[in-house]
Amino acid sequence: MSRDSILPELNVYAKGTKAFFVDEELAWVQAVLKTKAVDEAAAKVAMTFERLDPPGAGADAAEPEIYTFEATFDELVKKTKVLPPLCNPPLLEGIDDLTNLSHLNEPAVLHNLQVRYAMHNIYTYSGIVLVALNPFARVPLYSQDTLEAYAGRMRGELEPHLFAISEDAFQGMVRDKKNQTIIVSGESGAGKTMSAKYIMRYFASAHEDSSATKQGAAAGDSRNAISRVEEQILATNPVLESFGNAKTTRNDNSSRFGKFLEIRFNERHAIEAAFIRTYLLERSRLVYQPATERNYHVFYQLLAAVPDAQRARLGLEGCTWESFAYTSQGGNGAIAGVDDAVEFRNTSDALGVIGFSGEQQEQINALLAALLHVGNIDIQGASERVGASIGDDDSAFGHVVALLGVDGTLFRKWLTKKQIVTRSEKIVSNLTRAQALIVRDSVAKFVYAHLFDFIVRTINRSLTGGDIGGSPASFIGVLDIYGFEHFEHNSFEQFCINYANEKLQQNFNRHVFKLEQEEYQREQLANWTFVDFQDNQPCIDLIEGRLGVLALLDEESRLQQGSDRTFAEKLYKQFAAAPPGRVDPQTPAAFFRKPRFGADAFTIRHYAHDVSYEADGFIEKNKDTVPDEVQNVLRASTDSLLAAVLGGDGDGSGDGSGGSGDASQAAAAPAAGGPGGRLSVRVARKPTLGAVFKHSLVSLMETIEATESHYIRCIKPNEAKAAWQWDAPMVLAQLRACGVLETIRISCAGYPSRLPIPDFIHRYRPLLVGGVALSAATSVDEYRQLAQRILQAAFSESDRFQVGLTKVFFRAGMLALIEKQRVERLNAAATSIQRLVRGYQQRSLFLRKRAAALRLQTLARGVLARRMLRRLRDTHAALVIQTAVRGFLARQFFARSRQSTVRLQALARGYLARREFNDLRRTHAAVALQTLARGYMARCRVARDVYLVTRLQSRVRMRIAKRQLREILAERASAAHFKDVTYQLEGKLMTLTRQLDESQARVARLGEQLRVAQAEHQQVLQAQDATIQRATAQLTQRVDELERAKQQADEHSAELAAQVATTQAALEQAHRDAGTERTQHEQAREELNRKLAELEAELQASRAQLADARAQHQQQMLVLQQQRGGAGDAAANGLGGAGGAGGDKQAASSIKRSDAASANRWRAAAGLSATGYDMADSSGASPPQRQPPLTAPAAAAAAAAAAAPAHASAQQTLSHRRPHSVDQPNAGLEGGASAAAAAAAAGSKRATVGGDEGRTLARMLSSLGGFGGGNNNGAGGVAAIPEEADGDDASDAVFDLRNEDEVRDMLAHEDGLVGEVLNELVGDLQVPLPNIDAEYSPPDLLFPAHLIGLCVIKMFQYNLARRIDRLLMSTIARVQKKTAAFESDYTSAFWLSNVFELLSIIKTSMTEHQSSTYEYAESERAMNDGMQYLESLLSDIYFGWIKDLQKRFSKLIIPGVVESEALPGFTASDSGFFNRLMGTGPRESTVKIENVLSFFNHIWRTMEFYYVDQAIMRQIMSELLCNIGVTAFNNIIMRRNFCSWKRGMQIQYNLTRIEEWCKAHSVSDATRNLDRLLQLVKLLQLQKSTEQDIDIMFEVCDLLNPAQIKKLLSIYAVSDYENPIIGPVMNEVTKRAAPSEKVDKILLDTNDLNDQVLYLTARKVPAIETYIPPEFRMPRIRALVDSQTDVLYDDDVDGVDMDGIDLDDSYTAYEDDDGSQQQLVHDASGY
Repeated sequence: MSRDSILPELNVYAKGTKAFFVDEELAWVQAVLKTKAVDEAAAKVAMTFERLDPPGAGADAAEPEIYTFEATFDELVKKTKVLPPLCNPPLLEGIDDLTNLSHLNEPAVLHNLQVRYAMHNIYTYSGIVLVALNPFARVPLYSQDTLEAYAGRMRGELEPHLFAISEDAFQGMVRDKKNQTIIVSGESGAGKTMSAKYIMRYFASAHEDSSATKQGAAAGDSRNAISRVEEQILATNPVLESFGNAKTTRNDNSSRFGKFLEIRFNERHAIEAAFIRTYLLERSRLVYQPATERNYHVFYQLLAAVPDAQRARLGLEGCTWESFAYTSQGGNGAIAGVDDAVEFRNTSDALGVIGFSGEQQEQINALLAALLHVGNIDIQGASERVGASIGDDDSAFGHVVALLGVDGTLFRKWLTKKQIVTRSEKIVSNLTRAQALIVRDSVAKFVYAHLFDFIVRTINRSLTGGDIGGSPASFIGVLDIYGFEHFEHNSFEQFCINYANEKLQQNFNRHVFKLEQEEYQREQLANWTFVDFQDNQPCIDLIEGRLGVLALLDEESRLQQGSDRTFAEKLYKQFAAAPPGRVDPQTPAAFFRKPRFGADAFTIRHYAHDVSYEADGFIEKNKDTVPDEVQNVLRASTDSLLAAVLGGDGDGSGDGSGGSGDASQAAAAPAAGGPGGRLSVRVARKPTLGAVFKHSLVSLMETIEATESHYIRCIKPNEAKAAWQWDAPMVLAQLRACGVLETIRISCAGYPSRLPIPDFIHRYRPLLVGGVALSAATSVDEYRQLAQRILQAAFSESDRFQVGLTKVFFRAGMLALIEKQRVERLNAAATSIQRLVRGYQQRSLFLRKRAAALRLQTLARGVLARRMLRRLRDTHAALVIQTAVRGFLARQFFARSRQSTVRLQALARGYLARREFNDLRRTHAAVALQTLARGYMARCRVARDVYLVTRLQSRVRMRIAKRQLREILAERASAAHFKDVTYQLEGKLMTLTRQLDESQARVARLGEQLRVAQAEHQQVLQAQDATIQRATAQLTQRVDELERAKQQADEHSAELAAQVATTQAALEQAHRDAGTERTQHEQAREELNRKLAELEAELQASRAQLADARAQHQQQMLVLQQQRGGAGDAAANGLGGAGGAGGDKQAASSIKRSDAASANRWRAAAGLSATGYDMADSSGASPPQRQPPLTAPAAAAAAAAAAAPAHASAQQTLSHRRPHSVDQPNAGLEGGASAAAAAAAAGSKRATVGGDEGRTLARMLSSLGGFGGGNNNGAGGVAAIPEEADGDDASDAVFDLRNEDEVRDMLAHEDGLVGEVLNELVGDLQVPLPNIDAEYSPPDLLFPAHLIGLCVIKMFQYNLARRIDRLLMSTIARVQKKTAAFESDYTSAFWLSNVFELLSIIKTSMTEHQSSTYEYAESERAMNDGMQYLESLLSDIYFGWIKDLQKRFSKLIIPGVVESEALPGFTASDSGFFNRLMGTGPRESTVKIENVLSFFNHIWRTMEFYYVDQAIMRQIMSELLCNIGVTAFNNIIMRRNFCSWKRGMQIQYNLTRIEEWCKAHSVSDATRNLDRLLQLVKLLQLQKSTEQDIDIMFEVCDLLNPAQIKKLLSIYAVSDYENPIIGPVMNEVTKRAAPSEKVDKILLDTNDLNDQVLYLTARKVPAIETYIPPEFRMPRIRALVDSQTDVLYDDDVDGVDMDGIDLDDSYTAYEDDDGSQQQLVHDASGY
């Protein structure tokens, strides 16, 4: 740094800038810059800061403290003084990753952790480290729902959590095939043990073995069943906590040993075993506890809950923790909130799970009781000369001897005496009382340590199945190790603990350093040097080097006269000989210091803190040996458990012991006597405790370095263990000790801040002059160049940033600087906008004022003008009134004079007129009387004549009308006869067709002839029928007119006669036309026969052309599908399971039997996507195509030109209604087979629903008695349907059911009927695919249900219970097998609809046909059982399909509903540290809300096509909407990047689109499943700045519980110009959430279909549809249908329903006895 670079840094410190300053109580405090003075000439700077009040401080607080900073430029360059650390902007306060802070420094890290802790967020990332703050309270963060939410998620995708670290480790093991290690560290009370416990629970619950889960579910376990190994792993926690944890001043459940749990996985990544290694059990706690602390938990649990039956035997009657010296030294034997009796039962249960029998547990209790009595042994001894002794009446000693099963005399002897072995003899001497007490305590520690190791060995044998030394396929290790310890008095235990932390810190630093360098190399940064970090290797060498502390300690421990003082002197001589100023800082001696006071103390400079150790006790603790004589006495014990505990001594390499066993565990017995009877004193060297710990630590580090490491640093926020209390200096010390700040220092040495290039451009493009559009850059290089331009515009020095391949890297503080420039640019732009807006407002105000003034002037001038006008008007009015009055008076006088004159004239003229009128009236009356008389006489004569003529005409006309009516009736009879003759001719033609089939030589010619003849004949029939109908209609109309004319004959006689004449002429013309047409038809038929030979040749040519066109079309379809498949590979996994219609518009599906070709076409069609989002790869075979129906040649069509258009229209309509596959014409049968197939198709129409045409055709076929046979009875035997000559079905049997007995025999004994149902209707049935060219009616798609229902109902009528069972059970099993895989939505919807239809048919029949006779009891039982099984099948298909839909649909919810940004102008940035680390910065989602709606449309249209019941359709959509509500809700509330108001606007828009879709499809009721999600989104958009806003939140979001509101606000990501939610607002929300926080759930419960019940109402089926597709070969079912439908057609005249077999013949309603509708209810129990 040069002096020139100082000024740019000082420019950052503008007025109002916040910075941190050191504080003794709070560690760091914030202050705001008030004044700044920079003297460039003197190269000085002076700044004054004013301390900010902490949140919640009142107005009466003391005067703010002032901080002053003064420094010269040289001091800043040499870094003798450092500028105050800057505060981060409010936008970054509470961020979930410390490395994302703009100003990455120590106070900023501390402040961010404090803010998150105040918002009750205890987890925070710091790069690869998870910082965990102990809340000292129960938090709802470890529920099963939360655990499942993190399963399968990437690290950083959800909020920081130890579950995320666990999942990252698991995914790394699966993805990278590399073993993993999770290192949990921290000081006592920081929460290490609980964190490790939750991590083990996560691995045991989140990734269970599927096979084990299924077995557990089969055995009756819950859905969360776990394997035996996983259960044992969880059971190790209470056992190890009881035997290895104790209460300390810092922690109520402090682990007094280190533990490395190795969770082993098999090749399927399921837990198969586990292995535990322990390190350095604190054995001294057994015999000594400081004040307020306790011994190990198990002793207090034993005293609190040992069974009464064992108390007397154990010598514990009436004893409490105060009764024993080993449990009463701390003075407190209880822990608040902990029941030792309950914990003892939990420990006993866990021991049972691990593999300890009840007898072994009693032996363990006896051993623990013996250790308690050991502490109460009273060793007496007044002086050293007398020696120590134990009284004979010592009850405690008696209990110990009895419980341990040792020789009391020998045990008493060697507790008070010692034996010295020389070269020639053994010398026994007395021990002093102090020495005897040491031996007594060492015995207790020796036994307890071996007991602990024995339990660990037993656990390992249980977890590994006895294969302790086996190598797993992969494993994840969880290291729960003690944190760095620094007390007032530090001894050997703290030395070993800090030594282990030094090794772990070195591994951690190197790991972080390696990741940092790899990031720079991967991004190909230029002009960078390797980051230097502080390596603590010299400190480690000081401890474990060749002449290090441990080596000197072991050397001194092996000397007979070795002491702690001589050990300290050796340390001084080795490391403190040189003066401090002359020591190389990179040598071990630089990390060693000799304190000024204390002759046997030494200080080591650890990475976290300088720690002074007291050498007193080091030698004894390092030896930690028990006299060999005492060991021999203990090993000779008669107690089997003690013998097993002490008999498992080894080196600890395979039993999981890592230093907790005795140091003499490898000691050998004294050698046998040498030559001459002399004793040898050569014994095997015993490893010291320090050497064992070093060996185990080296092994641990090798394991960690061979694995991928993950770090969790647990922090204890306060010493008082108070909930949510923050002690900043204490937390800061732990951050330094755990290496978090060292990680930040390493990052700051390089480029700590980094952003993906697209994210950088998106946020900082306003800094570029003129702005820039993102569409301007289309390639990666252009993006990098654009980022370079923005950086050059923001920074003048190029060494402050680097542009990598995908990211932009910044030096420390530079990201904050560019962020400041962005804010200034935006503020300037906002100021300009405000200036323009305010100018516009002022101009608008001026214009309004001017317009108002003009308006006022206009009004005033108007008032004056109106006054003048009023005066002028009044003057003018007076003149007008005068004129009017004078004129009125003159006119009045004139009028009176004229009136008088006129009145006189009128009187005279009236008299004369009246006299003349009277004369005229008398003359007119005479003439009128004469006229009336003469007219009456004339009318009487005419009426008589008309009456006589009318009667005569009526008689004549009646005779003529009757004769004409007889002629019309005769003509109609002739037409019906002509139709019958025509039908008989058609039958004969069909007979001729069958004969032609037997003769191969005539097949080709006559087959085509018959086909063409039939087509022309249909045209003739249609034309003739149309003519006859028209004539009949005209005649009927005329007859009606005649009848009306007859009634009105008196008035319209002349018109009636003309109409009768016209009608007679029209009738005669109709007769002549009919004769002419009949002649033309005969001529046309003869002409068609003559042209058969020509048509045959033309047909062959057409077939060849059709084959060529089909081949070309298939090639084109294959190429098109391959192109679509290539375009859809990127999203092939999104909805791969959804079937689609696919294919060409000309491809119409047909219901046919499956074969290899059709199966390939089915897979090709089903593989196409229905949503338009993704496509599966084509299978290579094009979908089946339908050839358009062949029409007659032009010459033949011209012969019937009048009827051709109608015929073509009818044929096209029929082909669109029921298309059948004609893509493989029969080359062997040619014309004859085609005609036969057409006849068979016509025959099948007789069983089709309704219509006059169907009835007429059925009667015609019945009269013919079949297709050429001699069977003319009413049953009408059905011949076999001709198929392609397969060989297996060359000839099918003809079933003719003449009476009910034959029907019963076939239903009772014919197994072929069941085979046809299972094979044709279920097994080989090809589900039709939706196609725009084909329109299907319900009978076309529901015929399997109706035909099966017909068979079942007929069997019930004949009381065939066993046949009903067999048919229904076989059908249900076949359908269940067909739908088990749920490979296609079409198959699922098709069978869901058919099963529901079949169930409704049987329900409808049974409701009204319940028999009261006993003989039908079995049949009714079979029908009821069948209905129950059908309900179960319906439930299985429904829930199975729903699960498959949800599995595919869940991939669309988050990207389509939450991440989709369909609303323009509200782009939300979702970048996070780990997203940027993985190169997955914010990018536009490829899935849009349109894809979600397309999925809905696909499912809805599929269900509509297959006529799925409306209730089922609505329930399925409700399940999908519920899936949206739960999945989106849980993801939003767990991910900070989704919790912003911009994201809330986008989600609100997407949900509105979904609601509109539901409203358009009449499923608006299902949107109630989105209510919680809508309120959550609404909460994101509400104001959150004041306490009044809190009331609005809780009022508007009444469906959300307080815990959910608190969680959302705690992770809410503030946007620009928003303030962080801290202080009073968060405190008030926390206060409201506190009462119900223990019971409130944050996450919504997932929609578990296993616990749901399907409620549906079976619909009433009025009639069974008996339609059979013509391509099905089902002669038995056809015969059964014919035997039922023929009777109905014959009785049509009696009003029988012709639409099918009516189920309402004897009943009118489908109700229960009480009148209520039946419902199908099925739970999860299955069959």
